[in-house]
Amino acid sequence: MLRRFPVNQLKRCSLNHIRLASSLSLVEYSDDQISIMLNHHLLHFKTAFLRDACQDPSSVDPYNKQKLFSTTEAVTGLKVEAPPKVIEDSVTKELKLCVDWNTNGVTKSSEYPISLLEKYSTKASRRAGKFFDKERKLWDRQEIESNLSQLEVDYADFISNQDALSKTLHNLNKYGLTFVNNIPEPQLESMNEDNAYEWPVAKLASRFGYIKKTFYGTLFDVKNENTDAKNIANTNVYLPLHMDLLYYESPPGLQLLHFIKNSTIGGESVFCDSYLAAQRVKELDPEAYKALTEIPITFHYDNNNEYYYYRRPLIIEDPDIAAVTKDFPPIDVVNYAPPFQGPLEVGISTREDSSVEEAKQYHNFDDFLRGLEIFEKTINEPENHFEIKMKEGSCVIFENRRALHSRKSFSDENGGDRWLMGTYVDGDSFRSKLRVSKRND
Repeated sequence: MLRRFPVNQLKRCSLNHIRLASSLSLVEYSDDQISIMLNHHLLHFKTAFLRDACQDPSSVDPYNKQKLFSTTEAVTGLKVEAPPKVIEDSVTKELKLCVDWNTNGVTKSSEYPISLLEKYSTKASRRAGKFFDKERKLWDRQEIESNLSQLEVDYADFISNQDALSKTLHNLNKYGLTFVNNIPEPQLESMNEDNAYEWPVAKLASRFGYIKKTFYGTLFDVKNENTDAKNIANTNVYLPLHMDLLYYESPPGLQLLHFIKNSTIGGESVFCDSYLAAQRVKELDPEAYKALTEIPITFHYDNNNEYYYYRRPLIIEDPDIAAVTKDFPPIDVVNYAPPFQGPLEVGISTREDSSVEEAKQYHNFDDFLRGLEIFEKTINEPENHFEIKMKEGSCVIFENRRALHSRKSFSDENGGDRWLMGTYVDGDSFRSKLRVSKRND
């Protein structure tokens, strides 16, 4: 419904100032708001938003693309100097909204192409080019097995070919899982910080951007240490489904594992879509699902002279996804890592220090446990597992905040050996490459 402004604030547009167009026209304006008809839809833009969004060279440096003012500098005391106009750009022939501003006596003219106005007109258009929700897909074992050949690329192609990189980025966005094959055998015998970037897995990771260095180093070895291992991954026992480094404030977005040697008995890798399990909880028990989005889980690593600690819910939502597609759940990330989980720090009630939030968590604790049970039942169903004995000279790349990974127990009684080398990449770096790739498609 068209908002009517107070008479002393509203400036009606005369026919001389309205250009009737099929796609863009001015309806009314005030110092607080400008209303337009865009593609037959009425939109209201706060004048502060429009002034702050100005992209001309005096507002955004054309070379470094950085903004040249702060929001409050531009909008404090902001007024519309004259009736806005809709005109056609003489070069691009694109319609644009032209506004003359007055900020405490300083005047400025801004132009807003229809493409920019369209970009910010809906939640879906604001996400376009940044996130690719419609291309994402929940998966189970059958889905991955049916599309496995499409999830594989050759190492040489991936390193040197943009199409192979784009394919990998697409696969990671869609499933959170992809594979690189035919990796040459490393020429070095042992890894250290001085030679880290000479290893194949570092070259793979660098295609996404910078490597995320952790307390493991730039890269890390995964070998069977038999005894005194500081990490369960370096043993031969069953490693349950989990995600890595959730005790970090900013856990890595991607994990890469290069299988240099993998000739032991057993040791199959298992992957599972945590988003599928989260969606199952929502369908079966909405109250339990809500508790999984609210009650924090404690993750920690207190070993080997290191002590990391962070609390976060199992499920963190991104509600804007729902504005784009109903075929993919509105989930930003999942956080699940039983081997690195500490005492929950909820389910406790004391008179002395309980806050309203703690009381709510105590009340909803049973809902949380019910949701966790459904989640774990789902991820442990064989039909939701993609299981593979990775070949030597292959690498799996997966979204660490979506794809759960596991390893079955193994034995070296056959004289076989197991040596993996891994590394991490931030999700920001991956998404940056994905956006640029989509822009250039």
